[in-house]
Amino acid sequence: MIFRRPIPIVRPAAAKDRAALSELISLSAHVHRHLDWRPPLDWLDSQPFLVLERDETLLAALACPAEPPQVAWLRLFVVHPRIQPNQAWKVLHAEAVRALPLPRPQICAVALQTWISELLHRQGFIHHQDIVTLEWSCQLKPLYLPEGIHIRPMVYEDLGDVAEIDQSAFEEIWRNRLVDVTRAYYQSAYATVAVDANGAILGFQISTSNGPQAHLARLAARPHCQRRGIGVALVAELQQHFAREGFYIVSVNTQSTNQASLALYQKVGFVQTGERFPVWIDSTPAEETK
Repeated sequence: MIFRRPIPIVRPAAAKDRAALSELISLSAHVHRHLDWRPPLDWLDSQPFLVLERDETLLAALACPAEPPQVAWLRLFVVHPRIQPNQAWKVLHAEAVRALPLPRPQICAVALQTWISELLHRQGFIHHQDIVTLEWSCQLKPLYLPEGIHIRPMVYEDLGDVAEIDQSAFEEIWRNRLVDVTRAYYQSAYATVAVDANGAILGFQISTSNGPQAHLARLAARPHCQRRGIGVALVAELQQHFAREGFYIVSVNTQSTNQASLALYQKVGFVQTGERFPVWIDSTPAEETK
C-alpha cells in the first residue's frame, strides 16, 4: 500500500493559530516583518492573512491587509525551514492577490533582509525607491523658530489635525490614518507640534527611544507651510530635548527620492549611515488576479 502525503492547503489565519505562528516565527531563518507600529500577529483579524498548512502543521504565512485601502504592505512572510521560500511565496501570494478588493491596492514591501529583496525581485516586483538611514550625534546648533511659531508637546486632542497633516504631506503609500497616528503617539518618547499665533497646528514630529538612542519616526508640515523652516525648527527642538535627556544618537529614516527631506536632515547635522533598504511594489496587473 502506498501512502501519499497530504497536499498543503492555503486558508485564512485565525486567532487559534497565534501560538503556532509565534513558534514558526521564532524557529524560521526566513522571516520578513514590516517596519510598523504593530507587531505582525496583531494583524490576525485582518485579511488577507494566509497560512500554508499540511497535517495541521503551519509551513508558511503571508499577511498583506489593505490598510489603508490604497496600499497592502507585506506585514509578514515567514517560511518553515523544511520548505523553500519561493515555493511558499508563489502559492500564498497568488491567493492573497485574489483576496484583495478591486480596485486592487498596490502590494508593497520594505526589504530589510537580502533574501526577501531577492525573492521579490525574482517574482516581478519593481524597485520603487530606497529607505536611507541618517544619524545625528548630539552636537547642538542654535534653535531658531520662524516668526510667530512656537513648539509645544503634542496632546491627544491634536491627533485629528496631526493625521490630516500626515495624509496631505506624504506620498500615498506612506500615509498614516488616524488610528496609526494614535498608535504612534502612545508609543512615542517625545512628540511635539508647531503652532502659529492662533494655535493652528502647522507641523509635528513623533519620536521613539530605545536605550540611549532615539529615533525620529515621523515629521511633517502642512504643504502650504513647507520651506518656512517649520520642519527644521521641530527637529532642532527635539535635538535639544534628547541632548538634555542624555541620548547620544538620534536616527531617522527617509526615502532616497525625497530630496527635500534629505536636505533638511543634513542641514541640522544628520549624516547618512550607508544603510539602505529597498522598497518593492508588485507589478501584477489587476486584471490578471481575478
